[in-house]
Amino acid sequence: MRGVVFLAVILLFVFGCGGDSYKEVVSLEKQGVKVTILSSDGKIKTGNNKIKVVVEPPKEIRELYFYMPPMPGMDEMRDTAVLRKVEEGVYQGELKISMDGPWQIRVVFADTMVTKDVFVPLSKDSANVPPPTSAHGGHIMVRPDKLQLLGVVTEPVQVRDLIKTFSTVGYVDYDRSKIYDVTVRADAWILDTFNRFEGEYVKKGTPLMKILSPDIEVALRELELAKEKGDPKLIKKAKEKLEYLQVKSLVRAPVSGVILKKAVFEGGYVKEGALAYRIADISSVWVVAEIPLQLARYVKLGTEVLIVPEEDPENILEGKVDYIFPEADHMAKTVKARISVKNPDLALKPNALAEVLFEIPLGEVLAVPETAVVDTGRRKIVFVEMEPGMFMPKMVKLGRKAEGYYEVKEGLKEGEKVVVKGTFLLDSEAQIRGIYGTGGGGGHHHHH
Repeated sequence: MRGVVFLAVILLFVFGCGGDSYKEVVSLEKQGVKVTILSSDGKIKTGNNKIKVVVEPPKEIRELYFYMPPMPGMDEMRDTAVLRKVEEGVYQGELKISMDGPWQIRVVFADTMVTKDVFVPLSKDSANVPPPTSAHGGHIMVRPDKLQLLGVVTEPVQVRDLIKTFSTVGYVDYDRSKIYDVTVRADAWILDTFNRFEGEYVKKGTPLMKILSPDIEVALRELELAKEKGDPKLIKKAKEKLEYLQVKSLVRAPVSGVILKKAVFEGGYVKEGALAYRIADISSVWVVAEIPLQLARYVKLGTEVLIVPEEDPENILEGKVDYIFPEADHMAKTVKARISVKNPDLALKPNALAEVLFEIPLGEVLAVPETAVVDTGRRKIVFVEMEPGMFMPKMVKLGRKAEGYYEVKEGLKEGEKVVVKGTFLLDSEAQIRGIYGTGGGGGHHHHH
């Protein structure tokens, strides 16, 4: 009889069946299942804890553990309770907690899992009234009911088809491949220039000058004498000479364009091969765009652009980059790109300015909103929502920027939720708590 009593005392000591010795700490509830966790001293703290778990209505617990997501420099943590079933819906055992901080209690059943975000040390008084924000071990906690009040908004990281758009200034230049020099093949006197002047736009065939060339007059006389003699050989040679001299007393514009230079005047004399006029065809022009160095990598040969004339912004023209100059302007920190543009209505005036709009497809990339990125000066950080109200700063490596998004090269996965509004609050909290460490402090530059 004494042995039975002694065994009962041992069992009572080991299993802690005395219900009065346990005090409620926290309760969890989901889909009609309520889990109450009690401890021997009414607290869950770092170190060993003797606990009792009551499930209503009774269900078989497969696992009960405290979970902390991974953080910089530390893997995820799972502190699992060792439980023994005392009766239907009642368990007792031990729970060893590794550290103070934000945890999520997870009670796993066959068909569901009941969870609750808590802080350790945990008591009944603190279980349901966590502070609005707190941070520990790399995490920041915001009470779910405070998220809207504080303006914290999240958005999932997605693969997006991005187009890089930017504009820069350009100036209109003559198409150097369409500039024509007007010369004569024999010395000549200038009889008339028809009041032509530099800067004048002339159409093809417009008279430029009337000339009198002694060489041409001599060649004409030779042709007459050859015809009089009836000598076929002399006639042929005389015609060939006149054809070379391009015998015409009236010289006309070879193309429609602008007179860039006029080197002859009435009563003057022009030597064989000397420049008389220089005319530029402006039915197509070059637009030379000044591209900032940090954007130059996006521009390639064949890149299509839109040209907006400064004097006629409604008349938008299309063009393509056909040459990228090999030198950069170290003062302006730009690279020049030449764009060929058709100019049928002469809307683009040489030497005028124009806005050059670039739209460059970047393809499908994993992208994060620009407003999610915090630049600490040494690293780029985004806040990832690990659980409702639980945010962790993650260092990311970013690539190209377009349409309000950054290309993500490292640090995030598709579907992860990042904070896009309210990052200032979380960043401030992270700085106060020293979550960034010594490498990220000072000189913040926010991309909001």
